[in-house]
Amino acid sequence: MRIVVVLVIVLASSALNAQVKGYLGVRGGGHFSTTYIEHTLYNTVMNTGFEPGYHGGVMLKLFTNQSPTSFLNAGLQSGLLYEAKGWRQTFDTDEPTYHVRMNYLNFPIEAIIYAGKRKTKYFGTLGVFLEQLLSYDKDPDPNTSNIGGQEFYTYEPNRDKKFGYGIRFSLGVHRDFSFGAIHLDAFLSYSASSFIRTEDFSERLPDLTNHYLGGFTLSYLIPFGKMEFSQ
Repeated sequence: MRIVVVLVIVLASSALNAQVKGYLGVRGGGHFSTTYIEHTLYNTVMNTGFEPGYHGGVMLKLFTNQSPTSFLNAGLQSGLLYEAKGWRQTFDTDEPTYHVRMNYLNFPIEAIIYAGKRKTKYFGTLGVFLEQLLSYDKDPDPNTSNIGGQEFYTYEPNRDKKFGYGIRFSLGVHRDFSFGAIHLDAFLSYSASSFIRTEDFSERLPDLTNHYLGGFTLSYLIPFGKMEFSQ
């Protein structure tokens, strides 16, 4: 993760000192998310599955000055994002499936590597994000005497963390039109920080509780800046 942070800082510094082509607009999309729940020392038995979710917000994209001799060029991507993620737990008994949704405000900073010097550009991004829990919704706790040989852990607001961080990777295509630009990507995201707060292993609470998700994003962007792409 340190390498990603250094790369993002270098690209941001470069963007501030170079001629750039910028884009600002709105983004939204869908995803499936779940949560890895495990303990470093003790075996945790839980059947967790994916939940559908959505995200939306604003996007800022900067393409830096293009090299005339390089096929690949760099840029920077950021914004603010509302992101709904969570998980489900199923049981081998007649106990109903348990659902959790946690809604975050997400601030990503991502490095862009892109190919293409005309209207269409193919790109990949890699970066980090910070997230702040805004709200949550969860089902009533299951009857723990009726969940077979499984364990049950969930988010507890009086105990657990509201702030987190993670990494994000995407591949996509960017196309300029007369009315603006369209951005489409497929992404994977992983919250490297655990949301359950554990201070002592003897509590036996899972110390690895990480959200991860995959989905797509569609954005409409308005261009600004003086840089013209090479023909």
